[in-house]
Amino acid sequence: MPSPSKRKSLVIATTILFTLFGSAAAATATSGIATSATAISGDETDIEITDETIYGYDLENDPSECINFLPRPNCGKKPESAGDRGGALQYTVFAVILAGVGIIGTVITRNVIRRDRAVNAELERKNSEVKNQTDA
Repeated sequence: MPSPSKRKSLVIATTILFTLFGSAAAATATSGIATSATAISGDETDIEITDETIYGYDLENDPSECINFLPRPNCGKKPESAGDRGGALQYTVFAVILAGVGIIGTVITRNVIRRDRAVNAELERKNSEVKNQTDA
């Protein structure tokens, strides 16, 4: 059985490989881009292989009308799954980010108020000591 450090290294390397090659395979499978086309004519001896990139736009308008700095109407597509642009996962991530920033702000505010109260209490204690010494 390998040592724990070797096992940890193996797990990390495997995770990195699956992440790199798994995401590349998923992107190729879902991108809508065909990188090679094969045309077979008549008999199997005449095989023509071309390496052309073919992309099919699924927009309502012509892509040349949609290229602009700001998104134009009818130039996008509605999300079909939660992970698509404008899907439910994007809104969920935005809500989680807002909640995280809110929690951080709350903690900072609470700690600042707590520190200010401690500083004020210390100043009041010192002022009362000075007042007692001057009265005596």
